[in-house]
Amino acid sequence: MFSAMFKKSKSQDFPVECRAMYYFAKGRHAHALRKGSGVPYFVHPRGVAWLVKKYGGTITQINAAFGHDLLEDTDTSFEEIAVISGSEECAELVLELTNNKHTIEEMGKTDYMTEKLCKISKDALLIKLADMVYNSYDQPKENAMKRMYQNVCEMLLKRKDIPQSCRELAQLVILA
Repeated sequence: MFSAMFKKSKSQDFPVECRAMYYFAKGRHAHALRKGSGVPYFVHPRGVAWLVKKYGGTITQINAAFGHDLLEDTDTSFEEIAVISGSEECAELVLELTNNKHTIEEMGKTDYMTEKLCKISKDALLIKLADMVYNSYDQPKENAMKRMYQNVCEMLLKRKDIPQSCRELAQLVILA
């Protein structure tokens, strides 16, 4: 299963309604490399989108998975995401998933992520957990990050209101 997450999936592997965001994100991340592995950055959002699709994500969630790092790491605007995806709901999910670097500095990464994941919508939670699964397997030497992810996921699994797809992804993070 995990090798499929890293395979070179093509735009045709996703619903036709996701292809504009696929190519938009690919273009915006064109010259960026993934920290640690040095692979083209777009491999990451593509892998997260693949997981979201695999775990029953909607078209909006798949599109948001492609764009989940755009506001944080590129000069992309909320409006551009809404237009390209054809959905303001997608842009709102991307905004919800975007980390606030100043708040992270104030609170610390662990407290920030714990609070964020406790308040996040169920639609965004599926994407964030897919992102955490991808990061856990893509960056296996990041032990502190993995421990933080595992602790947060153990806490999430204690909640009764977590959808089954999110439970499965949280369990994958814990097993990483």
